[in-house]
Amino acid sequence: MIKRAIIYTRVSTDEQADKGYSLRDQEERLRKYCELKNISVVTHYQDDHSAKTFERPAFKKMIEFIKSNKRNIDLLLFIKWDRFSRNATHSYAMLEKLNVQFNVESQAIEQPLDLSIPENKVMLGWYLILPEVENDRRSMNVTSGMRKARKEGRFLGVAPKGYTNMRDDNNKPIIVPNENAQFIERAFEMMALGNCSQVDALKELKSDGFKCSKNQFSVLLRNYIYIGKLKIPAYKEEEEIVVEGIHEALISEPLFHKVQQNINGKSKKAPAIYKKQDDLPLRGNLLCECCGRKLTGSASKGNGGRYFYYHCTKGCKVRYKAKDLNNQFEELLGTYTANKEITQLYYEIIKNELKDNGASKGAKVRKVNEAIELNENRISKLQDDFADGNISSSDYNTMKTKYEYKLNELSVDKAEINVLNTEFEEYLRFGCSFIENIDVIYSESDTNTKQKIIGSIFPEDLTYSKNGFRTTRTNEAVLLLSSHNRQYEGKLKGQTPDNKSLSYSVTPIGFEPIIARAEI
Repeated sequence: MIKRAIIYTRVSTDEQADKGYSLRDQEERLRKYCELKNISVVTHYQDDHSAKTFERPAFKKMIEFIKSNKRNIDLLLFIKWDRFSRNATHSYAMLEKLNVQFNVESQAIEQPLDLSIPENKVMLGWYLILPEVENDRRSMNVTSGMRKARKEGRFLGVAPKGYTNMRDDNNKPIIVPNENAQFIERAFEMMALGNCSQVDALKELKSDGFKCSKNQFSVLLRNYIYIGKLKIPAYKEEEEIVVEGIHEALISEPLFHKVQQNINGKSKKAPAIYKKQDDLPLRGNLLCECCGRKLTGSASKGNGGRYFYYHCTKGCKVRYKAKDLNNQFEELLGTYTANKEITQLYYEIIKNELKDNGASKGAKVRKVNEAIELNENRISKLQDDFADGNISSSDYNTMKTKYEYKLNELSVDKAEINVLNTEFEEYLRFGCSFIENIDVIYSESDTNTKQKIIGSIFPEDLTYSKNGFRTTRTNEAVLLLSSHNRQYEGKLKGQTPDNKSLSYSVTPIGFEPIIARAEI
């Protein structure tokens, strides 16, 4: 029976610029694959959006199409797993939805995995997690680079009112005054007098041709950019600072500070803002044991300090000390670390497997390359024979089509053989180190990273009661590598040793799951 498939291609603007991805190339390779495998292509969807979420226009339309054509679609094909998604948590949920609800198998033709084999789910975990790690690393590098440029006094982004984005002699971004600079100067001079409101000042400037909204005007009056400085927000352990910019100032510092005094009534040091979320890393991942809604968190004052709590907002009396739950969660996380002996054994097994496969695949690639070269030479000779008049136009077209079709077949064969990622060993070392020290890494991370770790290990929300934490599903790769730390009595609610499906199902009726103990 011929299988029916939807082919899906995706590329973002940055990826196309940085890596040379092409929607057309992806589609061509997918169609050739289906042709060789005798797979019927039902339709094709393509996106030019980021893969951080599945809120992509074409992907959403594709899901609707699958929903309305149940039992008529067998496969969803794409080039690599990072074309499907760059978010491991969302990927598992979507794969389960496609498999369970619509009976559609998802497959990357250059990274094929037989998910009926439990060990392959570990490989799937790598394929899904590594693009997310790459995204996070790229984001960190971009943030670091931008902060470095700002500390050097370079303004990045869309120029504010009164300036225009330009490039300097080194082709680096810079802002220069434009025709609106005169209005900025007048605005500060008017506000420094203290005899008119922002509304009146803006109204007068607009009558002379200045285009600006009330909100924009209020913001620009507080912008350090106009005195030739840049305010750099606080980031992690770094405090907020103001640095000298490399752009031209439009007004003097005394004038700027006079306006600030008039706007604020008098100069005051802004109160420090306490980042509550730093004490509530589990917020957004905890469910109320009574009503099932997500718990929120807040601080209470008492005994001269601030004390944080996780609590429900729907009238339930569920309330836990944040410090206690945070500590117990870190203890629980410690049970998901893997022994170095296990990760080393796993590393060697995968490395040997890759090495054996690599040697075998290397021979196959060489053989395919020789066949490709042979057919390319045949086409070249055929062109010479046609140019010399040794063959007719009809024979030339027939034979050229034959050799080109063979080249296409060989190209697909080469792509299927060459599925090893040259950087896989490096990623494998990183992953093993991560799972060995996951509790330490978590405790030393900032809140955003902690929440990413929570989401990657526990794709479903957690519930806490006096008996401990419960969840319906844990990352399969983490479970496999850390299984030595937990006997069945240590499992979280909903866990099951059955590895037949892509994701764990809710505990069957008649069995009471045993809960990981972590009592207050």
